[in-house]
Amino acid sequence: MRKRELLTETMGGICAPAGFRANAVCAGIYETCRLEKRAIADEDVALIVAKGRYPTAFVFAQGQLQGAPVVFNRKHLKGYARAIFINSGVANVCATDAIKNTLRVCDEVARRLIISRNEIVMASTGEITAHFPTETILNGLGELVSGLDTSEEKSLAVARAITTTDTQIKQLSYTYMQGDYPCKFGVVCKGNTRVAPNMATTLCFITTDVNISPEMLQRALSSVASETFNLITGDGLSSPNDTLCIMSSCLAGNYKISAPDTEYKKFYTALKAVCIEACKRILRECGRLLTCEVKGARSVRVARAIAKALINAEKIKKDLRAGTLSVTDLVCAIGGVEEPFRME
Repeated sequence: MRKRELLTETMGGICAPAGFRANAVCAGIYETCRLEKRAIADEDVALIVAKGRYPTAFVFAQGQLQGAPVVFNRKHLKGYARAIFINSGVANVCATDAIKNTLRVCDEVARRLIISRNEIVMASTGEITAHFPTETILNGLGELVSGLDTSEEKSLAVARAITTTDTQIKQLSYTYMQGDYPCKFGVVCKGNTRVAPNMATTLCFITTDVNISPEMLQRALSSVASETFNLITGDGLSSPNDTLCIMSSCLAGNYKISAPDTEYKKFYTALKAVCIEACKRILRECGRLLTCEVKGARSVRVARAIAKALINAEKIKKDLRAGTLSVTDLVCAIGGVEEPFRME
């Protein structure tokens, strides 16, 4: 089924599905850390809050170096969440007392929302520095929490707040039919540099109102990530804070998806289409969009390894743009693939 037959664009962004509020404000991170001011945003902290404790799934950075928010999320989140907190400007990767700083911010967000720290997704993006402006962020939380709302204006503010070097905000929202029930997706994401993920992308947050179990939500997200975000590359650099997260309010009224049945397949297909669109938004900022299709491989794993080798080869991309691509360069790029295969 073609994408345009499956998804219908709608308004609302991350707040389009029922059950979510959002807000973003300027806490002063860029000024405090003396960072270059962005052209498209003033906001630097953002919050997405659910009305209840909702099924939540994740895919995180897979490299050995991982930021404090990723480490925190892996330890504390177990299939459900009630809020997502994001800061931009500083990534909190090599900062002094990085985990302690994440916990301080998380605990204050939890106190203000009257929820548990184990119900908050934490994310940071920006410069990797030794200083994380914890006090600056804490001082901005009052305005951030008090301004929570369901409007598209707030969703746009979140999309702006999570940008760093992006030249465009990236917000999407769609409706699709899950059986007889209209269901919605909302997306905010960022990325135009360090796009060569080993899981997902720099940061991408998805909300939906589909009625689905945490197990099936995680299964769908993990599978979709391997077929979408995990196959894109922009500049060959990945991020230690890579986070792909989806939260479902389960308020759409559809039959609960709790097994890998036909209803699950409908949801999976819709989620994959949404993630493909998010990937395209990110890659458009990385330059000309190129697609590599490998046919005849003995396995999906081999096909993906070959495709990545070709797409990551800077000379091949340069020659494609100039119209001077040679078979020799193609063979050399493929020859570096570590997966066993045979050329015929």
